[in-house]
Amino acid sequence: VIFISLIIWRFNRRKYISSGTVASAYDSWTQDKLLERLWGDHIHLGFYPPNKKIDFRKAKVQFVHELASWSGIDKLPKGSRILDIGCGIGGSSRILANYYGFNVTGITISPAQVKRAEELTPYECKSNFKVMDALNLKFEDGAFDGVWSVEAGAHMNNKTKFADEMLRVLRPGGYLAL
Repeated sequence: VIFISLIIWRFNRRKYISSGTVASAYDSWTQDKLLERLWGDHIHLGFYPPNKKIDFRKAKVQFVHELASWSGIDKLPKGSRILDIGCGIGGSSRILANYYGFNVTGITISPAQVKRAEELTPYECKSNFKVMDALNLKFEDGAFDGVWSVEAGAHMNNKTKFADEMLRVLRPGGYLAL
């Protein structure tokens, strides 16, 4: 309980001042690898089937598959272009690339997360990672067949701009998974 309280304190002590302060906090958490050691490749929600005991790390992987199904993104053909906004150290990006055959671009505001994602991602995995602000996406209109974002929106200081940017880079008829 004390350990979990320490983690919650670390998250809550970061106040939004600028995208630079957010990036700095994520850089620090990534470099000390505390969250990675605790939670693995995914620092997000898990899916826990009713009446089944499931390890929380497996639940995080299962969540990726559940959201892919719920959103319909799993219906896209292999080779589809997916943008993973708030990719962290690339856990979801790797699953989307390896299991579904997508070409995934993961973005995060943290240079340390990009570096760690690249370290964890095998060469043959169709994922690449970039440092980028989700409120100012450097992609053309309609560049992606699917946009994927888990728990990033809560950290955006301008939710309308976040939604506008996601929809701008999503091709007409594309899939949005939030």
